[in-house]
Amino acid sequence: MEQSDLRPLVTAILAEYRLDVDGLHGPSHWLRVRANGIALARATPGSDVHLVELFALLHDAARYDDDFDSGHGERAAELVRRFVDTDLLKLSTARAELLVVACAGHEHGKVSSDPTIGCCWDADRLDLSRLDRRPIAALLSTEAAARAGLRARAWKRGLAWEFEREGAARWGIDDPPAGGAVRPSP
Repeated sequence: MEQSDLRPLVTAILAEYRLDVDGLHGPSHWLRVRANGIALARATPGSDVHLVELFALLHDAARYDDDFDSGHGERAAELVRRFVDTDLLKLSTARAELLVVACAGHEHGKVSSDPTIGCCWDADRLDLSRLDRRPIAALLSTEAAARAGLRARAWKRGLAWEFEREGAARWGIDDPPAGGAVRPSP
């Protein structure tokens, strides 16, 4: 079952987020990872598009800095566990564990044969253009991530630091004002 209203979860995440919300690993990045992930999941049989979206929201939410920040994946996995335990995140045990594995492992530079985890990790790597870096082909897990058109769209989104409005509306995040911060909608 898909959790339709993610706004309470987004509000809780943003309330704890330690970094600049307009920074390298903030909500604009999460939203681009969401767009990349949904495109990948739609083209990857057996993937769970809802878990891919939740990964986009959670994978960098527990960072302490915008550098390497070893351990941020496991801290994101702990957020997943806590939000499931408090019922803020409504997932079966199996789906929660898959999201935990995706979040915990995303920082380690590996690939996955699991279609959902592969889509999660590839979605994040396809947003490296915000750092003017191309993803390494050998570190992409899905066939869909190798498609030139999908990669070109992801490259363009990241290079432009695009604020993905469809996801923002779903998550209850207002468009950032010029020079302003991303905030949850009232």
